[in-house]
Amino acid sequence: MFRPVIRFFASLKLAVVIIAVLAVLISVGTFVEARFDAWTAKQLVYNSVWMYCALGLLVTSLVAVIADRWPWKPRHAAFIFAHVGIIMIVFGALLTQLYGVDGIIRLTRTAEAVNEVQLQDTQLTVYRSRTGDGYDKVYSEEVNFLKKPVSAKEPFLIKAKGLHFELLESIPYGLAQTRIEASPAAQSGSAVRFQLANANVSEIDWLIQRNAFERAEKQVGPVLVTMGGLWERRPEINEIRLYQNEKQQLNYALYSKDNQNPYKKGTLTEGDRIQTAWMGLELRTLQFLTKAIQKYEVRSLDRPTPATRASLKVRYNGQESYLVLNDYIKVFTDEWVYLVAYHHKKIPLGFDISLRNFKKTDYPGTMRAMAYESEVQFDDQRATISMNEPLKHQGYYIYQASFEESPNGGVTASILSVNRDPGRIWKYLGSLVMCVGIILLFYFRYRPHVRPRST
Repeated sequence: MFRPVIRFFASLKLAVVIIAVLAVLISVGTFVEARFDAWTAKQLVYNSVWMYCALGLLVTSLVAVIADRWPWKPRHAAFIFAHVGIIMIVFGALLTQLYGVDGIIRLTRTAEAVNEVQLQDTQLTVYRSRTGDGYDKVYSEEVNFLKKPVSAKEPFLIKAKGLHFELLESIPYGLAQTRIEASPAAQSGSAVRFQLANANVSEIDWLIQRNAFERAEKQVGPVLVTMGGLWERRPEINEIRLYQNEKQQLNYALYSKDNQNPYKKGTLTEGDRIQTAWMGLELRTLQFLTKAIQKYEVRSLDRPTPATRASLKVRYNGQESYLVLNDYIKVFTDEWVYLVAYHHKKIPLGFDISLRNFKKTDYPGTMRAMAYESEVQFDDQRATISMNEPLKHQGYYIYQASFEESPNGGVTASILSVNRDPGRIWKYLGSLVMCVGIILLFYFRYRPHVRPRST
């Protein structure tokens, strides 16, 4: 009864069709990855229904071929081992896809320990609060606008109680430009545009509190510039502390390393210049807004660049704006303050990890990195993670992937790649079994045939 079905799936014609389809899919995936990036190729090709169907048919065909040879004989061993090895590799790849972790951790010396891994998958999350402090999550949904894009003809409505927030367009490769404006909302935080410069370098940037309770910070060379939020002096760093007083004036305090008390403090107005004790740097305030809001203008590009970010064109409270990846928009209603966030999905790591030190070695006579490594602390242990020496802990492999630099060359963050692959052992065993099959194939083909002795 089942023999015709087994013969169909074991046929050579079907095997040729399956191999041809896989070849076409891999070719398309290679082209997409070269034109766009690996994430786009993964979402549109390698994780597509076509790829899953082709691999499913491949496994079915391999099982049918093995069953079609029943009853097996010793000479079938090479054939069976090779086919079982391929099935094990495909099964391992499926486990990796379903349960594997491939993300990043961003560590800075000034931030608290990290206990989450950031994935490439994206989410929409909505929080709300009556006072603008102590937000509660009211909505969360995993989204993939690369596979299911949003357009003005079919807008996406976020279904959160009391909130009307529409997504009008999804922009996979958006070039965003930031602008800071004065805000009429009482819950908004302040913003200051500052310059730190000496005879060799000059950096101009904004420091903005997204709400009145948030702490904002920026590492500039040897000094950390902070503003607002809960604050505790860390004596191991140089720091410029900015804060708004009760008269809505901008105050400053300068702290040198290993000192709890400021060596200089006072009030700043726009245009003021303050000389610091670090490398001849001079602090200058260019603009100060007591209440500020950050907005974006986004231009859509055809393909990704290092500067592009996935973005959404949105509408709320009768106005249109843009929401870029890993950022949020604050929406005010009569009763609630909402935060609508579009961000990468994060999952628990299972332990805390923090950066104790970062070391970068440049090629002689250049500023190009030759090697770099992070000294991290986790579970009351310390370890050094370099480019060729990952940290192995609780099933995770943590690699030194890259680092972030400020315009003046100072390292601001260490980027670690985090990988957990439950299918790794199956892929290794599958490769081993397939190699055994290949060896047996040559053995049975070239073994000497012993003829019986004549009497």
